[in-house]
Amino acid sequence: MTEDFPPAIRRIVDRFAPGWPAWIDVGSGWYSLLARLDEQLAAIAPDYVLHQCKSKFGSLSYYAYPSADGSLHLPAFDEAILAASWESIETCEECGAPAKQYTIRMWTWTLCETHLHEKIVESGEQEER
Repeated sequence: MTEDFPPAIRRIVDRFAPGWPAWIDVGSGWYSLLARLDEQLAAIAPDYVLHQCKSKFGSLSYYAYPSADGSLHLPAFDEAILAASWESIETCEECGAPAKQYTIRMWTWTLCETHLHEKIVESGEQEER
């Protein structure tokens, strides 16, 4: 499974805490954002652990902790995750281009115009003009 990811994302997969599924549930358009976030977090807390990485309501949800036991609190660590979440709501999940959030069939996506139209067609929903 991890061999399907580029090397920068495989490093993130290796950070999953024991007992947590090593599952990165975001589109490839956010991979460069994740790679930058991992570099920032590793500079702050080299042994940080990850519990979940997913898209939730069209935004990056990255549940990570500076230490395996969760006892360490580093404001810079939390701020880096928050900044990446904010960046994600303006970055296409599919290609990384500038994007906006859209709700299609009760699911929120962050998409560029091209991928918005593809998602609408894929969902079978009518485009409103």
